Amino acid sequence: MANVGTSNPIQHPAQAVASAIGSSGGDPRATQRSTLFQSANEGPAEIAAKITGVTQGGKREDDAPYFTNNEGIPWPDPAHSKTVGGLPLVSDTFLLQKQQTFNRSKNLERMVHPCGSGAFGYFETTKDVSKLTKAHFLSQPGLKTPLFLRFSTVTLGREFPDTARNPRGFAIKFYTGEGNYDIVGLNWPIFFCRDPIQGPDVIRSQSRNPKNFLLWDYDALFDLLANTPEGNHAGLMFFSDHGTPDGWRYEHGYGCHTFKWVNAEGKFVYIKYHFIAEHGQRQLTSEQSMKLSGEDADYSKRDLYDTIEKGETPTWTAMIQIMEPEDADPEKLGFDPFDVTKVWPRKQFPMHEFGKLVLNKNPENYHRDVEQAAFSPGSLVPGIEDSPDPLLQFRMFFYRDAQYHRVGVNLHQIPVNCPFMSGSLSSLNFDGQMRIDANHAGRPQVVPNSLVHKFRPDTADAPYRVADNIVSRKSHYYCEGKDTEYTQAAELYNRVMDDTARAHTHSNTAGFLKFVTLPLIQAKYLAQLYRVAPSYAKGVYDLLPEKKFEFSEVEERAKGAELAGKEPKFRPSAPNDKLIGMQAYGIYN
Repeated sequence: MANVGTSNPIQHPAQAVASAIGSSGGDPRATQRSTLFQSANEGPAEIAAKITGVTQGGKREDDAPYFTNNEGIPWPDPAHSKTVGGLPLVSDTFLLQKQQTFNRSKNLERMVHPCGSGAFGYFETTKDVSKLTKAHFLSQPGLKTPLFLRFSTVTLGREFPDTARNPRGFAIKFYTGEGNYDIVGLNWPIFFCRDPIQGPDVIRSQSRNPKNFLLWDYDALFDLLANTPEGNHAGLMFFSDHGTPDGWRYEHGYGCHTFKWVNAEGKFVYIKYHFIAEHGQRQLTSEQSMKLSGEDADYSKRDLYDTIEKGETPTWTAMIQIMEPEDADPEKLGFDPFDVTKVWPRKQFPMHEFGKLVLNKNPENYHRDVEQAAFSPGSLVPGIEDSPDPLLQFRMFFYRDAQYHRVGVNLHQIPVNCPFMSGSLSSLNFDGQMRIDANHAGRPQVVPNSLVHKFRPDTADAPYRVADNIVSRKSHYYCEGKDTEYTQAAELYNRVMDDTARAHTHSNTAGFLKFVTLPLIQAKYLAQLYRVAPSYAKGVYDLLPEKKFEFSEVEERAKGAELAGKEPKFRPSAPNDKLIGMQAYGIYN
């Protein structure tokens, strides 16, 4: 009877119920509220504020008086199952729930960017860009916005060594006052394809061989590049030492796509994002990469985590290039500003600083805070909008769809994805598996309705005009089938790279190309390199241990290589067969 009238956690259930019923207006759960209680007393926004470092203090580690199962039932023993004659019984619900949970403890692996880690920090606006964008978090210098940044390798699997040859993902989630804003980029400013219908092919070309599950399907990798001329700009980056950066910290980040910044008057400019590592950019040689991959497959993850644990703060300077809509015409520029396989020359479009990105806090739990983090280029806040970039247009859909498949439609309830800094959260998307927030919150489930109307017409997208109003499969890619397809890759190879970088690229490429089984694929791929620079193709060819054809075949195949994989019926031919997005005035009432 000593426990009667107390909040002792081992009080008899009947006494606990009586105590609760006897409470008048107060919360009888004194013990439950005074312990961490598996964070069940906190909503995702509270947890998000703590794990990002926006709020300090609070219980973050388990201090419960005893262990339980998922239903809060006390756990008897860690080492002995319930048995009869020593044989385990199906009536041991602790045993069954433990194994059932374990069987389901991994989410579906990300189809893209599966291997990665990340950290929390903040973004600080350092320059006045309010004339360019009405984005809340960019409204004035000195404004700080919490963020989460996830680094990753792009292809292969979750257990892939994070120093091996691969593109690197650079995904930022800004927790702004008008919702979460995601920039989902890479450590390069370009990608392997520009039409979304080729997106799955790019990823599959860098996936395991479906016949034997060997790490690389070399034939697929080089065959795609051999038949995708525009992909060899990124291919050059892939086989250079930029394909093996020295950890997550020593790499720049890029938004890759072109976006619109829209100001309060509705006027917009086009921009490209660059995040320049203040601590410098470093790459590994192929030999260093292979050695580190064998010694420590988590080198990049470990380096980032340990650096932040020591109190250091990796920092990137945030910069943009700016282009006026009337200048965003490939006929004027000689390149397509909305083609993600191309860059904007910096001499023509200089860099402008607008902020800095600082990482200062490690995640508390990898599964909750990193593995379940979900990004989408479609998460755009007022003041930042899409462009006529075809790959961006489709990524805005399929990235979110991939996360809904992997994590669920209510992923916003997971703290790392929660828009906890938004000035309002009143979603018109309801129900779905594991919905635990207010859901309808007493509102009608249809809109418009006669009871409440609180929309924001001021946030409607800025209108812009595209090249034509014809539905077809006709190409609008300005460089398709032209010599200009190779201009920027040639600039990178001939001018930006030095002799050492070119030599490493030759060696790295030959090290992969030698595994291709079909000489036809080798020759067609080298023909693409020949169009970038003859010395590029020759440098790789000379390092192949077995030469199955003469180099003269490469030279011959290089003629017309710009047309590889392009059906004549769909090639651009008319003046309007180009991507443009001109400001359109007088559209809204």
